[in-house]
Formats: sequence, C-alpha cells, structure tokens
Amino acid sequence: MIAEIQAGMGGTKALFEIAKGLQALKTETAINQAVIDIQRHALEAQQGLAAARDAEAASARRIAELEQEIMRLKDWSAEKQRYHLIDAWRGAVAYMPKPGMESGEPPHWLCANCFNQGRKSFLQFKGQDIAKSGGLGSESTYGCDACRASLKVSFRTKPTYPGSAPA
Repeated sequence: MIAEIQAGMGGTKALFEIAKGLQALKTETAINQAVIDIQRHALEAQQGLAAARDAEAASARRIAELEQEIMRLKDWSAEKQRYHLIDAWRGAVAYMPKPGMESGEPPHWLCANCFNQGRKSFLQFKGQDIAKSGGLGSESTYGCDACRASLKVSFRTKPTYPGSAPA
C-alpha cells in the first residue's frame, strides 16, 4: 500500500513541476506537450491512489477476518475447558463434560478427532450390532456426522454424568 501512495504522490509532484514550467513555454506545441504530460501524470496519480484504496480495503477485510478467527479461538478455548477425555469402552475415547460443567446439557460425547481440530461435534447413536450368540456381546455404534468417525461401545454403555442414572 505504501508503494501505491508513493506512486500517487509522485504523480501529483510531477503535475506541480509541469504546471510551474508552463509559464516559460513559448510555442503551442510545447504547451500541448505539457498538457499531455499533466494529463498522464494526473492519471498515474489517480491510478496509484485507487490502488492504495483497494489495498487498504483488502487489508481491512483481512483484519476483520483475523479478528473473527481470534474470537472463534478464544470461544473455543473457553468451551474446550469444560471437557475432558474419557475412555468410553475398551480404549475407545471421546470427550465428555467435566463433572460440574454440564451447563444443563444432556449427557453427551464429543468426537475426539473433531475436538482436537477445534470443532465441537456430537457423537450420535447410529444403531446396535447384535452378535450371533443370542444377543450377548452386542455393541452400539455412535458416529460423528462431521468427520464420519465412529465409536463402538457395549450396548449398555451410554454417555452419563457421574451420579446420574443411565438413560
């Protein structure tokens, strides 16, 4: 943006120099050439200032985008403090609200993959796989709609808060 402003200022300076020299010109050809030079420098000044204005607008947009990203990261930083990583079943991990940080929300798990990428994505119940041995050992599947990750747990395992009855 500095270069664009300097170009605009350079064109304006050249205009004044040419205007000062107009009085010394004696022939119509010299005067016409001076007018052409004035017009060319005026155009260069306008182009430089327009480029500076465009660069300033682009910078303002970028600053606004960065400010929004900073706010999003601050909000996420505060939100992620409410959660801790749990072993849902046999090493399958998810994030769940810390005790006392439930904020009135129903028990839920968050996708560990999305959580570690700065996104809050709920694991949704997707169904139950019944084992062939008379239903013993069946598993429930919870899936992330954002990244398509899945979490298999015992059919009896559901997200619950300490001290609350399982759903």
